[in-house]
Amino acid sequence: MKALRKQEVSIQAAGEFKVGDQIEIGKYTATCQKVTKKGALFLLDQYLDEPFKMNRENTNEGGYEASDLRTELQKNSVLAIFESVRNMMVPFKNGDLLRIPYAEEFFGDVDGYESSGKKQWPLMTDRKNRIAIREGEAYEWGWLQNKLEFSSAFFAYVNDDGSTDYYDASNSFGVRPVFRLG
Repeated sequence: MKALRKQEVSIQAAGEFKVGDQIEIGKYTATCQKVTKKGALFLLDQYLDEPFKMNRENTNEGGYEASDLRTELQKNSVLAIFESVRNMMVPFKNGDLLRIPYAEEFFGDVDGYESSGKKQWPLMTDRKNRIAIREGEAYEWGWLQNKLEFSSAFFAYVNDDGSTDYYDASNSFGVRPVFRLG
């Protein structure tokens, strides 16, 4: 990702973030993808150290909202990574502090996936910004929130080449959390 400017979060007022700003979150970096009235949306530039299954069982019933991955992201063990910005984090509409991206935020309009109504983030028009790694690993696949419309088991993911595809919910893929600072 291109960094327009590195930010020191402890002294940065949330309203001053701009798309492309990067901040440090522990050993990770995160880039501002969008600024709204509710705050600045950030996406980790790397996958978390551990890959996760969307669901232990091979199902997409209930979508991301009912997924095992959503439950994992709200646990203290994951939220502890974000301790340096925790006091600035603004919950999403469902009360979560972390989520994963929607396919539309990475790719714009996509056919075959449950629609979220979201728009593509400006930095994601560049394919290289959709690609990520886990520390010490090669480029890999990462989960997106959208479930496949014509399947009871598949969710969308980002390929290691920055394109989109879908796979069984019970497989383990990378996770790049999204969070909002306000």
